[in-house]
Amino acid sequence: MSNRLEGRVAIVTGGAQGIGGATARRLAEDGASVLIVDLAEELAAENVRRIEAEGGIASLFVGDVTKSETAIGMVAAAGDRYGRLDILVQNAFPVGEGSFGGGVTDIDFESWRGALSVLLDAVFLGAKYAVPAMQASGPAPGFDPAPYAEYGLHEGPPPPMEVGRIVNMSSIHGLLQAAGVPAYDAGKAAVIGLTKQMAIDYGPTGITVNAIAPGHIITEKLQKLWEQMSNPAGYRLFELQYPVRRTGLPQDVANGVAFLCSPEASFITGVVLPIDGGHSIQLVENAVVEMKDYIQQNPDLKTHFDEWGAKQCRL
Repeated sequence: MSNRLEGRVAIVTGGAQGIGGATARRLAEDGASVLIVDLAEELAAENVRRIEAEGGIASLFVGDVTKSETAIGMVAAAGDRYGRLDILVQNAFPVGEGSFGGGVTDIDFESWRGALSVLLDAVFLGAKYAVPAMQASGPAPGFDPAPYAEYGLHEGPPPPMEVGRIVNMSSIHGLLQAAGVPAYDAGKAAVIGLTKQMAIDYGPTGITVNAIAPGHIITEKLQKLWEQMSNPAGYRLFELQYPVRRTGLPQDVANGVAFLCSPEASFITGVVLPIDGGHSIQLVENAVVEMKDYIQQNPDLKTHFDEWGAKQCRL
């Protein structure tokens, strides 16, 4: 375990498993006390036990992050249990009915609104109640502002620093768009917009706000889907889409979150960090040509997106 987050308190929503689970473990490894917020109580409790077995500090708060009472309650719980709040990682992803329902002509307005509520309202609510708690907590324990009085400032005392870190989970879908998912893509893009706006509002108070855009991350749930598909050629097709020639793991994203929450990232705010193995930097035409021969050589390949993709394609 490192100690670069020692004395800090973190809330991780959706922290039972997947990206959130790995993030909770990584922040605890770096010395933070972690409050895991999730509706999956048994899985979240299991992750708490895993963190504690590895020498970390963690506890559980059960709640639906789309509800204001959950946002209020989790912030209060962090303060009651650990005495302060320094970090908020907004990762929870309760998929709304309209998130993957076809184009705008296919989904009804209620599903559209429900999906955006799930994708965006939770991020709004978490920040709404976490920011005042971070401001009340003040700089992280052990923070020494003296060095900053000599560098980076021409005159006057240093501005507030190391007061808080907010990391919002967007997606590669917030940067690139796909057919048939208007609500999901719009919601993830909106998370990026909200992240940048909050970075401007709360930077002067010592709080940085950043977003992460993961690519294809093999979480526990996705691993099960691939196993059910039982088609290594299909899995390899996804790996070939990435310049690093592999898909992502939850710990890949957790490492990025931990960096953005660290003292080393104090001058980084309002950024969108793609953790996607280079997927979003490619010229699509070239990538398709590179994969063409592989697809022709493996006519029986299958992926867990096949049925969904066939419905969304527009010729």
